[in-house]
Amino acid sequence: MTIHLIKSAELSAEVFTAVYDLLTAVDGTITIKCDPASVINFDQEEIFKRFYEDEEAFTKMTEPPLYKMINLESRRSFPSYVRTASWSTFFSKCETYRESNSIPENEMVLMLTEVGNKYNWFATLDKGNPNNGFIHTADWDMFLSCPKQFPIAYEVMALLLHRFSFDAQKPITEQAHARAIGCVSDLCMEKKDIILKMRTADVCGDCMTKLKQRMPMPDIMHALKIMDSLRVKMLYAQNFKQHVELSDVFVDRRNNKIYLPGFSNIEIKLRPLEKALYFLFSRYPEGLYLSDLKNY
Repeated sequence: MTIHLIKSAELSAEVFTAVYDLLTAVDGTITIKCDPASVINFDQEEIFKRFYEDEEAFTKMTEPPLYKMINLESRRSFPSYVRTASWSTFFSKCETYRESNSIPENEMVLMLTEVGNKYNWFATLDKGNPNNGFIHTADWDMFLSCPKQFPIAYEVMALLLHRFSFDAQKPITEQAHARAIGCVSDLCMEKKDIILKMRTADVCGDCMTKLKQRMPMPDIMHALKIMDSLRVKMLYAQNFKQHVELSDVFVDRRNNKIYLPGFSNIEIKLRPLEKALYFLFSRYPEGLYLSDLKNY
């Protein structure tokens, strides 16, 4: 399976690249392609404002009322109004990118965007073409105390699994788990319930049965490994496992790759120069003078 990631203009290149690095840190059959030039803009008529009366309203996956004037002095940490677009707008932009870049029909195009969406969902797929979808990349700090690239990357894998476990012709609300059970298919109408399924990074028995019928097993296993690596990283980022010892470092000399066996065999991604310097200093544990580097 191949997934093409594109972004709207509001999302930083740093976060976009970080999401790609997280998703490609585990080797397997799923191919992730990241197009840094895919900066999607919204026309003025495509954007409207949604108003959230209080924090409780903001943490529900429902359609809030349209924007109205309020006393901004009473605002808390959540947005009083959010720049919002309709689901059809996101899906249309994915389809336009697909056609412009000749993306095969069986490959996914997912847009990462800071722009809010009509029903205040974290992410969803296009009913008309479930190989298109979007992920809302803003406001994750209200639910998780970790860098937002972790839950965004998780949602990429979640949409992939939903692509094969859900029937595109039926409403997601009728197929996902209304009550959170720690499965990737939890509906999370209360957005704070996202914490549970990201801590477990699991797929329940019923959903796994559907996946096995519709999705190649190597892809399933690769997606689960990626999700588990994200779970481990999120737990550490949120200081849930401070008592766990550090991992050993394993270097695959044949492929020049660096892994952490103690953390689900996560690969440490380094740029060529960074990796060359790491290998160099690892050969001289007593250290090197920077002024002498040219001699080595």
